[in-house]
Amino acid sequence: MSQPLRVIIAGSGLSGLAIAQGLKKNGIDHVVFDKESSPRDRNWGVTIAWSHPYLEELLPSELYDRLSDCQPDPKLDSKEAGCESVIIRDGSNGKTMVEPPFPRVRRLNIQKTRKIWSEGINVKYGKTLADIELTTDGVIAHFHDGTSESGSVLVGADGGGSWVRPWLLGDAAAARVLPYTFVNFPFTYTAERALKMDEMMHPIVDVGIHPKSMYIGIFLLDKPDLDKPETWIFYILATWQREEEDYQGTRNMVAELKRRMDGWADPYKSAVDWIPEGIQAKAVPFRIWRPTKWDNRGGRVTLSGDAAHSMTFHRGQGANNAVRDSERFVKAMIAVKSGEKTLAEAVNDYDEDVITRGSEEVEVSRIQTDALHDYENFFNSPIMKHGIKPTLDIDNLKGTTTTLD
Repeated sequence: MSQPLRVIIAGSGLSGLAIAQGLKKNGIDHVVFDKESSPRDRNWGVTIAWSHPYLEELLPSELYDRLSDCQPDPKLDSKEAGCESVIIRDGSNGKTMVEPPFPRVRRLNIQKTRKIWSEGINVKYGKTLADIELTTDGVIAHFHDGTSESGSVLVGADGGGSWVRPWLLGDAAAARVLPYTFVNFPFTYTAERALKMDEMMHPIVDVGIHPKSMYIGIFLLDKPDLDKPETWIFYILATWQREEEDYQGTRNMVAELKRRMDGWADPYKSAVDWIPEGIQAKAVPFRIWRPTKWDNRGGRVTLSGDAAHSMTFHRGQGANNAVRDSERFVKAMIAVKSGEKTLAEAVNDYDEDVITRGSEEVEVSRIQTDALHDYENFFNSPIMKHGIKPTLDIDNLKGTTTTLD
């Protein structure tokens, strides 16, 4: 390259900030931009487990040591609490069907995580991409506000609704909509109910499946004040066989979820019944995108995280793979900086890993989603056979998921 290595990062989510911190740690010039005018109020949780070693490589020690501050409950140590696992129950009776163990598993609150991981990073907000211009030795990102940023390579870490992905792939970037209604929303309880729910539910991941083809996950999203349970924020994810009326008009899906709770046992029955009046939510289209090989324009444009592989949450792999992408991308840039590889060689190798790993995981996660809505066949599902291991550790699935339908 005739110019110094500089990375343009589109998106300040989990993957984008992990990349930025990793580049900063290794002295590689970079810039982060985000289309939001400021950090979003929208909040949710993600599960990380096997990606811890990669995260430790990316983050400076002072941030890695603060991972507990990113948790819904900063005081929770899953190992000390004896809950290094996730739990899946029979929703009709509350009995445990499987509890896959996983060392160091933890939940991260996205708002807290973004705030902490952005420390020391100059994120430029209000930057909506209008075009990507390829130059002889790099790339220029043009924004709707008339400004631009020049660099050697642009990485699209801009989420499942990525702008960069269709720029790279055209129609092939279109997401696939799965045949399930998807509802997710936060809420608080009274202090008494919050304490009781906190005791009933698994502190990391507590999900139930029901013979009537329903899935419900209850999670803790935040404990703003540990001494005031009425401030604790809980979060529900629910999916069931898609009904078109769920996506029409202004239908309140919280009321619809409550209507569907006949035959459910605790903790799910109470978790839904206790939701305060006035809480509303709409159904969200349930989309995935399984990666296919893209032309990285000589190593100048690529993808990471949900932009590179949008998967269902039913196997808890999205955040883990986003962190893995980030670590792989930073390693690729280190190889370019040292002269070990050209930019094209480094990004080609990076893409091959992201596409192979992401394609397998999107498919295995989709299979798991189908299994969670097929009660009779659940015990043949990937989680029952392999827990929440990454697909790279599941030898008998390697190279076979492309044929599974």
